[in-house]
Amino acid sequence: MNSATLTVFGGAIAPRCQARSKRSGRQCCKPAIKGKRVCRTHGGASTGPKTQEGRQRCAETRTMHGRERRATRLIRAEKLRELREIEGVLAELGML
Repeated sequence: MNSATLTVFGGAIAPRCQARSKRSGRQCCKPAIKGKRVCRTHGGASTGPKTQEGRQRCAETRTMHGRERRATRLIRAEKLRELREIEGVLAELGML
């Protein structure tokens, strides 16, 4: 049996869900939804936001990495730039 296909009840062959476990790295054993790459558990049944308000809310809260929002990431980058400038001035004065 190929890792991309899965034999289900009745001998039918279905594409296998392409999701992988975070812990073990193993592939999901469920069949993917028809026309999708993943099963219902891993978001194959999701159709996304339908209304304009829902799309706007999704765009505002979209993350760049993990649970961190864009605004948090931009604030951190700005503070790190300020810190580097202060360190540079202190290095020029011989205080570092």
